[in-house]
Amino acid sequence: MHNLRTAIEMKGEELPGWFPHSVYIASYQIDPEKETQDAVEKLFNRYRGTYSKESNSLEFRAGSVSGYAKGLSEKGSQVFLLAVGSAETERKALDSIPSYEPYDELVEDMKEALPENSDSTYSLRLAYSTDEKEAGALLRCYVRNTGRTLKSAGFVRGSILATLGGPRELSSPMASRELMTVSIGDGLGKGADAVWTLCFEICCLAIYTGQMNRLHSQRELMFDQTDAAERSTQLWINEILAKMRRPIEEIQPKDLEEILKETTIQFSRLSTMASSMRRDYVKAQGLLRGMRTLLKKWNERPMDDSITNSSAEMDDLENLMTPFRDFTERTEALMTQLSTVLDSVRTYLGIQQQKMSIMEQTSSKEQLVRLVNLQEILHKLEVLIVAVYLTEMARIVFETLLHESANLATTAFIPVALLTSVFISRILHKKH
Repeated sequence: MHNLRTAIEMKGEELPGWFPHSVYIASYQIDPEKETQDAVEKLFNRYRGTYSKESNSLEFRAGSVSGYAKGLSEKGSQVFLLAVGSAETERKALDSIPSYEPYDELVEDMKEALPENSDSTYSLRLAYSTDEKEAGALLRCYVRNTGRTLKSAGFVRGSILATLGGPRELSSPMASRELMTVSIGDGLGKGADAVWTLCFEICCLAIYTGQMNRLHSQRELMFDQTDAAERSTQLWINEILAKMRRPIEEIQPKDLEEILKETTIQFSRLSTMASSMRRDYVKAQGLLRGMRTLLKKWNERPMDDSITNSSAEMDDLENLMTPFRDFTERTEALMTQLSTVLDSVRTYLGIQQQKMSIMEQTSSKEQLVRLVNLQEILHKLEVLIVAVYLTEMARIVFETLLHESANLATTAFIPVALLTSVFISRILHKKH
């Protein structure tokens, strides 16, 4: 993301020459399907002034104060900058707080033209000083008198930039920041120019934090359910593994098929979620790199013992990115366990198939033995049948020739008939 201030200067647009005292910056996601009147155009209809549709900017006067509004689009996001100030800056005593009331009232009135549900907002209060000592005193005075805390502070673009906090129950959400900027310079013109540069860089910052907040909010429900879903899936995996530890003869193929089906469904579900979350994690890493590049250009110098604004912003962004990495790693760990379950099921199915194959082979052998025994019985029956046949034929012959001695001769012929039938059977089987 390039420097928005540089982009404005390349277009030849003139920025206000007055010093802003109160600035509000809000970032939104661009919805291509939703056409609404631009906020800057709404402000022009309300305040009139000098409006440029090409640059989407407006400068106007409201009584004794000046107002400025600008809309910018960058990588699927739209950011609006609302600024109110005066060409004359009164010098205040070091132990007094500048009166921001007229400026804040106009900013609040201008905010009514902005869309709802912003992704990120930055509210700035600005003051002017001639040296670092005076700037530090003004900042500490403001923090003390407003009951705020100093979350971070550093020297950026010739100014002290500080992020303000408050009591825990009153602290702003991560999508909202309150800043205090004290410009340091020999002339009001130079101070105003440096402040405008810083404001447009904070617009870039708002886009990064807005996109990260949007990514996080879209996945927040999944993050909230991660622990419960992980426990449920882990319990299911443990139950399946317990079933797999039973003796193999107690596990039926039907049970294995059911386990395999359920495991495949679980694995597919986790794989889809992990891929989707990994894609958002890659986007978050890109935003982190972009913000790091932007903040590195600040060359921010710490003030006293406070942490720098750059460090605080990076920490907040990394905290938003951490759930993406944790969810991906935990989901992939569950997928690894499911792969183990799938391997176990496949192994058990293989063993069952081998057992069935062995059982089929054993059954085939037993059937073959039975067939051989049956064949031997048939052979014996064949011998007996042939012997009976030969005996009957001989009896007919003996009754014709021998009459009274036919029964004796037939009895005596039985061994001959048996031997003859055995001989005939062997000859026949040899031919086959």
